[in-house]
Amino acid sequence: MEASIFLPLFVIAVLTFGYLIKVAVAQESVMHTMTDEARRLGMHSYSVKAAPLFEAGLRSRILDENKDVDEARVDSFVYLFSHSGKDDLIGMRVSGNLRIRLPIVFRESVDISDTLLFRAFTGRELAPEELSFDDMEEDEESRMVWVFPTAGERYHEESCGYIKVAARQAVLNRSLAKSYKPCALCGAGELSAGAVVYCFPGSGEAYHKGSCFIVDRYVMSMEEEDAVKKGYTPCSKCI
Repeated sequence: MEASIFLPLFVIAVLTFGYLIKVAVAQESVMHTMTDEARRLGMHSYSVKAAPLFEAGLRSRILDENKDVDEARVDSFVYLFSHSGKDDLIGMRVSGNLRIRLPIVFRESVDISDTLLFRAFTGRELAPEELSFDDMEEDEESRMVWVFPTAGERYHEESCGYIKVAARQAVLNRSLAKSYKPCALCGAGELSAGAVVYCFPGSGEAYHKGSCFIVDRYVMSMEEEDAVKKGYTPCSKCI
């Protein structure tokens, strides 16, 4: 008697948990589409002063790339606005409907909503500071070092053993695509030119998404002076 009562409830609970995972994956996929389109828009915003076709293009791509999405709406889209002292902001809010039925509440679909706020890459023109001949002779060449922006508190020489085995951030272009193949585990092949990818110059043969489990951390270069200002200290092994 107890089994006949609790077993169906247990099965429904397990199915519901599985469907909730599916909902989370679908919503993450929609957010990935949003951020990729936002990156494209932000990248070209230095010359594009209005984006009247962006909403329709974003909605179309969400529906094309996310088969579980039955309906997608761009509820709000604000382009190059100012707020709280910050200029050149872009904001959008996308909502939609997933064709995923949850067993425990017998819902035929699930509503989702995501908001994105970022700054456009409009750039700015800075007039170089004029230097005298004596100042130019005294000006020392900046020294580049390498840091782990997501882990670690040290900066390193490029020849350091820690740096040689770490992933490096790069921009996907024709040259990189000829040298590396897309990672099949994270689906890097779906990325388009201009996307930020990660590769292992010393040992790897593939480029990866930032979410790939293989890329647990990556390195990037910066001037030693900037590294010190950000709180990094010298590596005891290489410096």
